[in-house]
Amino acid sequence: MVPRNSLTILLVAALTACGGSSSSSIRNANPPENKAVMIAASARDVVIESPVADNASGASTTAIAATVFIPEHAAGTTYPLILHSHGWGGDRVTEADTQAPFDSSNFYSVAIDAEVQRFWQEGYAVISFDERGFHDSAGAIRVMDPEYEIRDAIAILDWAESNLALTRALDGNPLVGAIGGSYGGGYQLALAAFDDRLDAITPSVTWYDLPDSLAPNGVIKKLWDFGLCFSAIAAGDRTFSDELNQACQQAGFDPSVRFSEELDPAVLQFLGAHGMGAYEARHNDPADTFWVRPVDTLLTQGQRDLLFPLNNAMENYRFLSALGGDVRLITHQHGHYIGPPLDVQAPLGATRCGSIDTLEAKHVWFAEKLKGETGAAAHIPTICIGLDDDNGAALGHIPVATETYRVTLATTAITAGQNNYGGDAPTFIPLATAISETNLILAGIPVANVTVTPSVPTTNVVAFVGIGVLSAGDSNPRLIDDQVAPLRNGDHADKQLIGVGEVLKAGDQVGVLLYGDYDAFNNTSHIAWLTNLYSISGTIDLPIMVAP
Repeated sequence: MVPRNSLTILLVAALTACGGSSSSSIRNANPPENKAVMIAASARDVVIESPVADNASGASTTAIAATVFIPEHAAGTTYPLILHSHGWGGDRVTEADTQAPFDSSNFYSVAIDAEVQRFWQEGYAVISFDERGFHDSAGAIRVMDPEYEIRDAIAILDWAESNLALTRALDGNPLVGAIGGSYGGGYQLALAAFDDRLDAITPSVTWYDLPDSLAPNGVIKKLWDFGLCFSAIAAGDRTFSDELNQACQQAGFDPSVRFSEELDPAVLQFLGAHGMGAYEARHNDPADTFWVRPVDTLLTQGQRDLLFPLNNAMENYRFLSALGGDVRLITHQHGHYIGPPLDVQAPLGATRCGSIDTLEAKHVWFAEKLKGETGAAAHIPTICIGLDDDNGAALGHIPVATETYRVTLATTAITAGQNNYGGDAPTFIPLATAISETNLILAGIPVANVTVTPSVPTTNVVAFVGIGVLSAGDSNPRLIDDQVAPLRNGDHADKQLIGVGEVLKAGDQVGVLLYGDYDAFNNTSHIAWLTNLYSISGTIDLPIMVAP
């Protein structure tokens, strides 16, 4: 048990016998100059006042709850700081949390929460905080609004500078890193964009463009939007802003709403302003003085994450690396999960990319970036695409498919009954020839040039398109990484689908899986796509390459 608010001073004293008598004397009662006086590790809960108004109560400031972990350190010395915040369904890590095991089997962000204690033990100060509107913090949730949640995080940094003995860089700024997954990854990207005190960040399983994540190509992920809204309300310690309430009512709870244009424009504007996609647009706008500075970034993303698929991290990587920082991307078999009783996904896999453990990678990242341990993170490649629990592909760039491996789709009719929850099987259209080599992998982004046509004129339809593999001896193809991309009726030229990763074997047939309905995009009663009848034609290129 780590004592709360404790100070322990270790004194070395020598007792020696004197002249053969029974008396003794105390010598060297003060430690020698080269003997450090140690301050014990401590943890305490604090309330930090954000200068931003409380948008729930109307108070002029907002109380943000945090737990501050101070590492054991020598008196008079300093330590680097790591900020931590939670995922959408969570709350901050307290001292009591460090005494109990975390169940991170279904949520990668919870696995990151469990790392707070280890960072503390490694000599970092850690401030773990409840986001605005969550758990013990006041205010109402605005989903990483720069004028609310991000100004709250800036206030936490201000408090840390004034109250902690932080190690500082040559420019005088403290050495600061950040951890967290999902919602706890979103604050890192935004804070780095709006405050220059972050030296290194590790955003995990998080978004680039929130509207496109929640409604890719304008098709709403009904199951996810419902689940996110319902779980937050059911928790009982979340306070929604009016804008978030409206978003939940329309996108999550109204079973008839399927497309982005059916949402109030204010909802899309509210969500669209909160993410790196919006900050990149502002950065590139010559009329806007806002700019995003380079920041050393270790991105980790789940190959099988249905909420924030791989493309989110790829977009964040593209933009941040172009700015000039040390930016790397690792993917793995974990992420956001929809399991029993809905069973949209198979059980999640490992948090590794080959031999690289993504949780361990965060520790060596900060050892190099905040503690100056040169080369500590040298083994982390620029990009590592997770292929399965045991294999990964170390790459220098993100592969985008070309015509080398092209699936040709003759006009193919798909019915609404072809789904992933017990209906008719999806249609599988493979490459003309099976894989014959033993050293090929799927790694990167498929590209579609297709036309989707409604079978009933004047109706709005969606083609749910995934990449599949039928291995020798199997009766049915498997959907790679549980991922499908929704393509609406019309022409799609050079349309990037969801990134995939998979080891291929000789004899594998690799191709395209076509669904008329997919759980993640349906409401809980499965009635959203009952009339989804379409045909599709064109080509889809697959990112097949020789394993590096």
